[in-house]
Amino acid sequence: MTLTVSFKQMRSSKAIRAYAQEKCERLQVYLNGKISVDWTFSMERELRSAHCHVTGNNMDYFGHAETDDLRASIDIVFDKIEKQLRKHKEIVKDHLHRHAFDRPLKEVG
Repeated sequence: MTLTVSFKQMRSSKAIRAYAQEKCERLQVYLNGKISVDWTFSMERELRSAHCHVTGNNMDYFGHAETDDLRASIDIVFDKIEKQLRKHKEIVKDHLHRHAFDRPLKEVG
């Protein structure tokens, strides 16, 4: 997994970087193969925004949230991406097993 963290219009923070990395490690349950996770944190007036872009094998997901607290924004974004990945995994799993009972079994002779 490749993790990229960038800060716009605010100072970089090791604590926020570590918190985002901790959240991204939980994505390994849903993803197999090479993936890239890009976090962008910014501050505009009194709102802290977090934007996450996850790309990988035939997938492209993103989430964005703005709140007063940056950690809350990260949690909201992570929940959005986790929901998208969960739905994708269910669709792929259903697609692979949907026609399993439609085909006749081979006769052993």
